[in-house]
Amino acid sequence: MRLRRSSRAALCLWALCAPLGASLARADASLHSLWELHGKHNTVYVLGSIHTLRPSDYPLSNAIMDAYRDSKALYMEIDLDEMSSPGVQSEMVQAAMLPDGTTLEQAIGPARYARAQSLAHEVGVDLSLFAQFAPWFAAEAISQLQLAQLGFDAQSGVEMYFMERARSDGKKVEGLETAHEQMALFEGMPMETQAEYLMSSLEQARDLPKQVDDMVHAWQRGDTGWFQVEIKSDIGRDPRLYQSFLVARNRKWIGRIEALLDDDQNYLIIVGTAHLVGRDSVIELLKRDGIGAVQR
Repeated sequence: MRLRRSSRAALCLWALCAPLGASLARADASLHSLWELHGKHNTVYVLGSIHTLRPSDYPLSNAIMDAYRDSKALYMEIDLDEMSSPGVQSEMVQAAMLPDGTTLEQAIGPARYARAQSLAHEVGVDLSLFAQFAPWFAAEAISQLQLAQLGFDAQSGVEMYFMERARSDGKKVEGLETAHEQMALFEGMPMETQAEYLMSSLEQARDLPKQVDDMVHAWQRGDTGWFQVEIKSDIGRDPRLYQSFLVARNRKWIGRIEALLDDDQNYLIIVGTAHLVGRDSVIELLKRDGIGAVQR
């Protein structure tokens, strides 16, 4: 989903679905969040993404731009053109709404709602704006508002940047999954999990500027260890979320990636960075199938 969160747990989902602070590599670092796979007749590049950036965070590193130029087509988690279609936009609104007659206060409970109201007020948000919306959506929307205040813009994110480049250069862009599949992940979250997610986001909202900077710096230097720690301490603590948001999707993508390695043209795949680190990552699953991946 093209929405972002603010707690540490939210930041992990942000990096994989889901990632923003200092200038992005005016000079190349020794490593990047970029991996290179080699088929018999082609190369597939896999780039870990941060989905929201500031205009001042460009240009991207030479290594990333070289991978784009060397690729004839792009794959992303979803095709962003699909996300902007009226039908999908309508489906997103419906997915975000609570059942008729249910309010956010009823969904998360009066005591928790009162606490959420207070926390939201501290970051300049009126929680009553989300009275008819599911807790996961309230968490997403509040985080987006905060990021906008910090100067970050989804239109400047990695995927959007390369989508526009691909349109200009006549390169094909496809999705590894559909917008409907991504929305189903959030709709399938139990209400208690959604409530905890909203509260966790709000409780750590004031720390967002530093959290975002830390994530960007880790992404810039290809620091897989940073992301592994975050995944383990946050989404990794909830086996259901870990399996549905990360592992199941990674496994689903492997077949498509391996099929691309049987082609004779080069590809660039862009997915949230959290999909590319840890024991159940796309990179590790490929290695188990005998496909080596070199971090660049």
